[in-house]
Amino acid sequence: MTELICDSRLKKQPSSLYNTCIRYVARNLKRYKHIEYLEVIPPLIKNALILNVTRIQRGFHDDELLEMLLNGTLTRINFSSSTITDRTLLSLAEKCPNLKSLILTQGDYRFSRRGLEAIVRQLKHLQQLSVRNCALVDDELVALLARNCPRLDLMDLECCTNVTDRSADAIKRLKLTKLNLSRTRISDQFLMAIANEECGCALEDLNVGHCRITGAGLGKLPWDTIKYIGFEGCEINDLDFIGTNKNLKYIQWTISN
Repeated sequence: MTELICDSRLKKQPSSLYNTCIRYVARNLKRYKHIEYLEVIPPLIKNALILNVTRIQRGFHDDELLEMLLNGTLTRINFSSSTITDRTLLSLAEKCPNLKSLILTQGDYRFSRRGLEAIVRQLKHLQQLSVRNCALVDDELVALLARNCPRLDLMDLECCTNVTDRSADAIKRLKLTKLNLSRTRISDQFLMAIANEECGCALEDLNVGHCRITGAGLGKLPWDTIKYIGFEGCEINDLDFIGTNKNLKYIQWTISN
């Protein structure tokens, strides 16, 4: 019994002083806004505060506060619970040139095409981008993204309904392993265009649900690398096109009536 009590106490050890301080400052950021405190703290602390605010404190809704924390060592940021303006994106482009992962999905979009293009032009090291349900994302923006961010590994543009088959010319040159274009306006023509290109040969995770996709388009893909595939809501009657793929781990599929 004594051993069980000790084990229970060990599991409930209090947070470190460092984590406690980070949480306190993150909850009370506005108190430090006008005393030049935030601008002088080390980048490591700034990044910890950004992570806490975006994950726990319901995101950033004050661009001035965010600008005080942004710095050149930041490589990942998730704005899914934040208000995202042109100023947000322009500040990120200016202060965080080494950013590798940017998630805008489910944020409060208040930015313009200008802000979105600025971030795409500046972030040369970007590897992961997620921006869903955004009318500003179209074939031209995808082409700009492919030219300026050649290291992209993950692209999530779900519900960006202005993305069409024309984006295939840009996307096919990227060595993407994860691509989500569900609920866009792509068709079998898109899959046929990327199938034997760099993108098609690298894909491991593909979601084309609720698009104009059939087995004819999916059958053109080289299935040796694909592990996860989603084509829910597409006109797929059978899975003959998969062949003998031994790497496939997950399929999301709605059987046609």
